[in-house]
Amino acid sequence: MSTPTQTETTPQSTFARLRDLWNDYLPYWFMAPMVAVMVMITFFPGAYDLYLSLVAEPTLDVFAADFVGLRNFETAFTRGGAIHSFIITITVVVSALLLETVLGFVLAALVAGVGSDRAKSFYRVLFIIPMAVAPVSLATIGRIMLNSEIGIIPYVINTGTPFAAPSFLSDVPLLTVILLDAWNWTPFMFIIFYAGLSSVPKTLIEASRVDGAPMWRRYVHVIIPYMKPVVFVATLIRLIDLFRTFGVVYGLTGGGPGTATQLVSINIYEQMFINNQITVAAAIAIVYLVLVVALCNVIIAKVGFEGVWD
Repeated sequence: MSTPTQTETTPQSTFARLRDLWNDYLPYWFMAPMVAVMVMITFFPGAYDLYLSLVAEPTLDVFAADFVGLRNFETAFTRGGAIHSFIITITVVVSALLLETVLGFVLAALVAGVGSDRAKSFYRVLFIIPMAVAPVSLATIGRIMLNSEIGIIPYVINTGTPFAAPSFLSDVPLLTVILLDAWNWTPFMFIIFYAGLSSVPKTLIEASRVDGAPMWRRYVHVIIPYMKPVVFVATLIRLIDLFRTFGVVYGLTGGGPGTATQLVSINIYEQMFINNQITVAAAIAIVYLVLVVALCNVIIAKVGFEGVWD
């Protein structure tokens, strides 16, 4: 039989322990809903994709599924065109990233060197217009402008130069995709680099100018080293986004002619919605996800922290 003292103190002790528990882990309680949402929108789709890549046919009853091991991965790399699409994707990503980074930095440096504030505002607005065009619209505009019969670009090349314009969408489709992506996304690099150039202390530039350093030395030894974090973040964001490229390329070439511009994203789409090979598409997506995440982590670990923020 309990004493009156025990019956009075037990609820208070329990409440006190709950209150202490709440106070001790207060930040975690507030973060819990966000963590739950992140788990649902990141880990669950990934786990379901992994499940699809390991079964013969997708079914809602996981325990009744016919697991086939790595057979879907073998099919993806032998008859699914995975290797070819990976090579095309890497070619587009590396070429477009280099082109957009160089052009974006050059444009930012040129605009930063303009003396008139009104002219700077005009160039900033002018250069970011291509980034505002939607992928479907950009693909449509590209198909019209590059058309061999009615396109303005082949017309200018044929009439203004001694060279004959190639058929952009059939003769050089991969180069066309890279150039169109560069036209679309160089403004993104321009904006970030321009902001980075504006943050360089004027005292550093003035000091290098007093020391007699020419313009190119100021950029190589003062401005670019100061901007390394900005350049790193901009290229990393653009790198990740390039791996997700789909709409512009699919609208412009449909992955062709043949498989000349078949990115991994287009290959996954065709395997899933055209060939009805959902499990093969899931296998390609799993490999692609692992490679992109591993590459980004290596870049962040080796280049980001050791080369930029040391």
